[in-house]
Amino acid sequence: MDLRYELAKAIHASAPEDGVNKTSLPGAYCVKFSHSDCRWQRWHASLCIVVQGHTEITLDSEVYRYNGVHYIATPVDLPVNSHLYAEGPGQPFLCLKIMFDSAILNELAAQIETDLPAEMEKSMRAMFIGKVGDPMLETAIRLGKLFQAPEDASVLGPLAVKEIFYRLLKGPDGPALRQFIRSGSKMYKISQAIYTLRANLSGEIDVVSLAKTANMSRSAFFKAFKEATAMSPIQYQKRLRLLEARRLMAVDGETAEGAAFSVGYSSASQFSREYSRLFQCSPMRDVLKIKENNDIYQLL
Repeated sequence: MDLRYELAKAIHASAPEDGVNKTSLPGAYCVKFSHSDCRWQRWHASLCIVVQGHTEITLDSEVYRYNGVHYIATPVDLPVNSHLYAEGPGQPFLCLKIMFDSAILNELAAQIETDLPAEMEKSMRAMFIGKVGDPMLETAIRLGKLFQAPEDASVLGPLAVKEIFYRLLKGPDGPALRQFIRSGSKMYKISQAIYTLRANLSGEIDVVSLAKTANMSRSAFFKAFKEATAMSPIQYQKRLRLLEARRLMAVDGETAEGAAFSVGYSSASQFSREYSRLFQCSPMRDVLKIKENNDIYQLL
């Protein structure tokens, strides 16, 4: 059996439109782009299995590239610039995206290994890209076929997802990924700080308080945060604020000024400057372009 072909066929069957298509299983999506796609986005904590096409992801100034069948695992939300390339006419970019479930990951991590190697207690980037093994591919195919049978998917889908996560945590990147899951580890504390920032985008950043909660000095916290995200806490929050403001304007119909204040800006002019610097376009023109191109799906 050609595993790549089988998974591509299953994803294509559940992706009637270009973009991120919901499936019959909550938290699982089939992604298709008939033409190469480039955009700023909030890359959610998830596992993406790319079966056709290739990816180029820019995280601040770092570029991650991968061809062939591969996975992209991000244990925390990251603001990135992504290039998703189709292979050619009739060969769209195809990807199975599964949102991470912390309860399942914690359960699996506890069962796989109680103690991680001491050398894993270092800081690391929260972006993992690697080759997909046959066992993971076979399970992904089963999951993809379940999308066409909603009743079966509701019962068997979560089991397939759990097996896919198991394969990931048992693979080469497993020990590093488990650092972001294991309570008390340095990267777990950083992931919790990231969650705090994400949940309170409009609030002011108190690095001292975040460092204290993480039981780190301010300098150690700052260093670990930047090593995980490639950004300082302020840069990270600013990117997420701008991406959320973009969504509010394009999806919810919010004005530029209203969106700016909603995400924590006190100055509309500062918001406009920073927005234009990131997206290379004024807020009004950018949102108009998104609507004209029917690209709202990219903001969800």
